[in-house]
Amino acid sequence: MTVAELYEKLSNKDFQDYNTAKLFWPVYMYGYDPKDEYKIRQEILDIRDRLHRPNNYLNVLTLDIFEEFLAFLDSEKFGKKNKLEFYLEIESSKPDKVHQALLKDANDSKFLDWIHKRITAHLEASEKFEVAYVFIYGWGAIFPYLRTSKFLNNFEKNVGKYKIIVFYPGKVKPRYNLFGLVDDENLYRATTLINE
Repeated sequence: MTVAELYEKLSNKDFQDYNTAKLFWPVYMYGYDPKDEYKIRQEILDIRDRLHRPNNYLNVLTLDIFEEFLAFLDSEKFGKKNKLEFYLEIESSKPDKVHQALLKDANDSKFLDWIHKRITAHLEASEKFEVAYVFIYGWGAIFPYLRTSKFLNNFEKNVGKYKIIVFYPGKVKPRYNLFGLVDDENLYRATTLINE
């Protein structure tokens, strides 16, 4: 599926209905070649803007999962500092400890709650616009701290009246493979949005 075909699919009024999700789990994976990362990021914003125009009237939320993680760490107090400042300060002297702490924080329910609150706030602020989609990207940047499969499996209980479109830098068939190099757990309930 090309990006143009993806836009056509997302523009379809029937597809915009979160109740039309296969197996009642409205999560979709769009795999792409990791070398196209920056091109895809620009196209994500372009699709978001085009869906916002009057012919669709959608208010799509785009989340860079890595940037969200940094903002989350910046909001978490750690003594007189925040976690982000603290980790940056001690990273060179204790890299293994920082690595372990980042793994823990990225997979903590507090981070999931942070994402859920961001989505909920967006839904409430959308006023006259419908929110059919939440686009999530940045999986290459947050690796190895958070895997796409781990996030989605743990976030499942929070998915509400919208569809999540995951932009995944790697192969999605026959199994998820980040960068085409690192095997990930298969998300059997997620629907693939790319033809290979």
